[in-house]
Amino acid sequence: MSERLGRYRLEEVIGVGSFATVHRAVDEALLDTVVIKMLAENHSLNPEIRERFIAEGRSLRKVASPHVVGVHDIGENERHQPYLVLEHADRGTLAARVGALRQQGWVASPADALALARQLAAAIAAVHRANLVHRDLSPGNLLLTAVPEADQWGGSSGRVASAVVGFDERLVVADLGMCKDLALNSGLTVGGGTAGFRPPEQDGPGVVDTRADLWAMSALLLWLCSPSGAEHGLPESFFAAVRRSYAAEPEERHPDVAAWLAEIEGAIAGTGIAASSPGGPGLPPPAGDPRSQAGTMLLPEAGGGPAIADQAPVQPGDGTPIVGPPADPSGGSRARSWRLARGAVAVLVAALLGLGAGWWIASSGAPSAAGGAQIAVSGPETAEVGEPVSFEALADGVDSWVWSLPTGAFEADAERVTLTASSPGMAEVVLRARAPDGTDLEVRHRFVVEP
Repeated sequence: MSERLGRYRLEEVIGVGSFATVHRAVDEALLDTVVIKMLAENHSLNPEIRERFIAEGRSLRKVASPHVVGVHDIGENERHQPYLVLEHADRGTLAARVGALRQQGWVASPADALALARQLAAAIAAVHRANLVHRDLSPGNLLLTAVPEADQWGGSSGRVASAVVGFDERLVVADLGMCKDLALNSGLTVGGGTAGFRPPEQDGPGVVDTRADLWAMSALLLWLCSPSGAEHGLPESFFAAVRRSYAAEPEERHPDVAAWLAEIEGAIAGTGIAASSPGGPGLPPPAGDPRSQAGTMLLPEAGGGPAIADQAPVQPGDGTPIVGPPADPSGGSRARSWRLARGAVAVLVAALLGLGAGWWIASSGAPSAAGGAQIAVSGPETAEVGEPVSFEALADGVDSWVWSLPTGAFEADAERVTLTASSPGMAEVVLRARAPDGTDLEVRHRFVVEP
């Protein structure tokens, strides 16, 4: 007879660790499959371990992202063992997926690398927005779950063809048991993490910040792609981008997740996948990414900022996502001027319509112009709750850029992004690129959301 835990019927054990046991279970009230993670009985009376276990549930709840495993409930059994009721990821771990693929002779393609990078970036950006550092990213802590058909992006012609994260799947980060809350301490922490994916600063006691996760993210991509090479479409520029955050010194790594993803996407764009992925014309956001769910109202960010609903990328009549200008056989200069001209026209139209388009540019260290390249953002300084507002990228001398949106999502090479706020407050969009001489460029455009 199956063991019961309140309204939950425990089924088979699907994971055992030194501190906890994980069961698949059925929520008989909601008729749903869930996961029960229960602290081991011999650790339940240890106040420090017990509090760390409960804190994991609170941290998961604090992040509240579709790319971080959801927590439904927390409780305690009659033996005083605390437990967490978690989202069930039905497609297993990334470690198991890649292991099975490699047994079939598979090697990572640019599409595989990009699918993992995008969804991993979406997850860890959400963790960092919650002022947390994960500290234990590894293939065994990355899960895959099916995405309902209604939530899948576009139609079959617009999905990424990736063996690692399918178009009908979402990557989910799990196990925040080692995470560090930077709001509660300075980041000084004891060593820990999974061997091979543990940044150097976690080998022993030391100061850890969000750049520790960037190192682990790069380690994950190198693990995924290390058997691959140029013959499989992965250029050296991709490995150079990944290895930047694989540096031993945190100061030598990318400053944040957005910069990490921007450089990786820029390197992969050179392979031509952005224009002609095997899944169809254009390369859409990953399944389950907030960018792929037009009109979805997202939770407000920590800190009281406005909640933003992302809009889908602008599409022509045939439904194909716009990822850039028409191909120009003469080279890239026409593409750059095309993007700049389109943005300039939008600014003029906004001014003529009296929409209050303006410039509010505040750089946080990185310049907006260098090495013959410059970027800027055009858009209104105010917005109203419930009303869509658009921002234009003005990019000259760069071939690729990335938006960092208030939702935590990223948009690569979009000339325009449109957002809808669901609550008042201050928000900002950030545009980042890299000049031909290697200088990182950044522009921040803040706007006030009024009731």
